[in-house]
Amino acid sequence: MILSRYQQLCLTSLSLIIGTVGIISLQNNNLETKLTAKEQTSYLQEEQTLKAAIDIQKSLPTFGLNNLIADWNYLQFIQYFGDAEARESTGYSLVTDYFEVSVNKDPRFTQAYLSLSAANSLFAAKPEKTVNFIDKVLKSASPDLPGYPFLLWTYKATDEILFLGDLAAAQHSYEKAAEWASMRDDQIGKEMATRYLQTAQFLAGNPDSTQAQIGAWVSILSQARDAKTQQYALEELKALGAEVTIAPDGKVEIKLRETL
Repeated sequence: MILSRYQQLCLTSLSLIIGTVGIISLQNNNLETKLTAKEQTSYLQEEQTLKAAIDIQKSLPTFGLNNLIADWNYLQFIQYFGDAEARESTGYSLVTDYFEVSVNKDPRFTQAYLSLSAANSLFAAKPEKTVNFIDKVLKSASPDLPGYPFLLWTYKATDEILFLGDLAAAQHSYEKAAEWASMRDDQIGKEMATRYLQTAQFLAGNPDSTQAQIGAWVSILSQARDAKTQQYALEELKALGAEVTIAPDGKVEIKLRETL
């Protein structure tokens, strides 16, 4: 994207404004020792600084650069989420704030919301917020967006199954995912549309949510982009009585213990 001179000046000004509130990029450190009290205090202070910066960013003028701000915000989220030692000390509460900023600045930033969705539901433990944000995104998104926008509906369905216990809502979400996937008019779209319709039919005729939960965790496992989310999904599948095998080609196979 080629920015006009005005946009470049605005972006520079915006960066300076943000800089004055002390935004810092959390860096991964590979220390293997336990956190000292001083380190814990430092992480808490960083968390407070980041929170103040995000709060200002929510109301800060963007000078027509919403997409760039959303991109920058997503990069900040990745650094925040990836700092394992800091998150051990402070938790993941700011994930929701990063999610909110991205949705408000660029609701069509589809790819970001697939990562933010899982992080906000699994680690920030706010699935209701996730569903609300995705609902807002879906009002602006469309099936012809780059990538796989139909996954927005499947991620929403996953939250509805696992955390909200609303199988009827999940059924509707899978039906919408099938509708959007079919609009791709290619082989991938056809295959995914068929799969989603089958899932919707299964939810309609099966009141037992255990298999639906297993399917939802498998979906998270197969689509997760980070080891932390993958491990979380594996542990939940094990708790549900499933044995997971991941083939070299990435294919996930599930067996229930009673069938072994």
